[in-house]
Amino acid sequence: MELEKIIEAIAASTRDEELASATCYEVEAYVRLWPFVFLVNDWDVWNGSKRALKLQVVRWLENQGTAYDFFQIRTGFGLIGVKDQQAAEAFERRWSVESRETPASNRDWNPHPLKSTFEPVFAN
Repeated sequence: MELEKIIEAIAASTRDEELASATCYEVEAYVRLWPFVFLVNDWDVWNGSKRALKLQVVRWLENQGTAYDFFQIRTGFGLIGVKDQQAAEAFERRWSVESRETPASNRDWNPHPLKSTFEPVFAN
């Protein structure tokens, strides 16, 4: 995610100007350490108390075989930094809100069992 978007989100949700400024400074420092950073506030990665990552997410990240870090900002925001581009792309596809909002495939289409093309399935 772009640094500007992260900073805009923090500034928009933090009422105290000094706290917002300090938080933005922390985020800028974090982004310098990690080549791929995601703001994960509305993603499906939080445990029930929103104080840590789900165990399932931690295990998934560890299985990717790349360095990663989770940073929870005092304003309640969460950042995940990843070193590897492939792992970052896979993480975004797997855990982002957009991945949950993609529509289900159209049930009118189904692979034909005998052909290599897709043919419509008509309800009788």
